[in-house]
Amino acid sequence: MDTKILIVDDQKDLLELLDMALSQEGYHVCTAASGTEALETIAAEKPDLILLDIILGDISGIKLTTKLKHEAETSHIPIILLTAKDSETDIIVGLSVGADDYITKPFSTKVLLARIDAVLRRAYPSSPEIKEILQAGPVRVFPSRRQAFAEGESVALTPAEFTILLSLLKAGGDILSREKLRVELGSVDESSNERIVDVHVAAMRKKLGNSRKIIKTVHGQGYRIVV
Repeated sequence: MDTKILIVDDQKDLLELLDMALSQEGYHVCTAASGTEALETIAAEKPDLILLDIILGDISGIKLTTKLKHEAETSHIPIILLTAKDSETDIIVGLSVGADDYITKPFSTKVLLARIDAVLRRAYPSSPEIKEILQAGPVRVFPSRRQAFAEGESVALTPAEFTILLSLLKAGGDILSREKLRVELGSVDESSNERIVDVHVAAMRKKLGNSRKIIKTVHGQGYRIVV
């Protein structure tokens, strides 16, 4: 396995534990104990995924996520936030600025590995599931290239946002529940929160601009695509 994972946390014991656990699974692991060190490591190592603690000594994980997701060289790197806070606000803010998933400390290695696997499969699909172009109104999606366009303009969606949009398009107007979309995202363990879907949809609607009207909220049921 050549997948490179960067772990960013200022707790030395946790860094060592996660380094050992992920290395045993075959991942190439690099670590950073601060936001500044993380930026230096990202520039040098170009990781495939980042595990990022929200609370760091020099820069918050939220600010670091915002910076990485707004720079062309790093915007494609999936980020899983690590947080000791059982705070829905932290989670929602983190997801809204582009994080792909979150996990609350303490967590089991099994749950962490499942989250990592799900995010990596979304971000780097090994083979395209469908090759045709999917379209609803002004929105066109190329599944094999993981690209989305709205009114002819490219839309930079995160892997999670793209997965939700693709799932809704493939459903052909049928309602998909939040639980179903959580399954599509790979967030099915008991620590995941249904709000994760709402946050990703809200961020995606913002990026789609006027084309956001194709995604309809069905009260008490979920979401569907309309033209």
